[in-house]
Amino acid sequence: MDEIPVFRPGAEITIDDKKCIGCRRCVEVCPEDIYELIKKEQEVNPNKQYKSSPVSPEKCILCLSCLEICPTNAIFIFGKQ
Repeated sequence: MDEIPVFRPGAEITIDDKKCIGCRRCVEVCPEDIYELIKKEQEVNPNKQYKSSPVSPEKCILCLSCLEICPTNAIFIFGKQ
């Protein structure tokens, strides 16, 4: 009899800094509070001063809400097994 895989939270999350516009949508939609906006160092364009950063990827439950809401497809998630 095959064992049923046990889900464990956590993922490898990458954000493409060139695509991220700091819109804050991923921060607001994430049920596990994985993302925070951080200020980009030495960014002179006021529209690109912030970017999203995964600060707690180990809490990710792979709901993929952030992927669905990101307007620029800047988020990449790889589940852990």
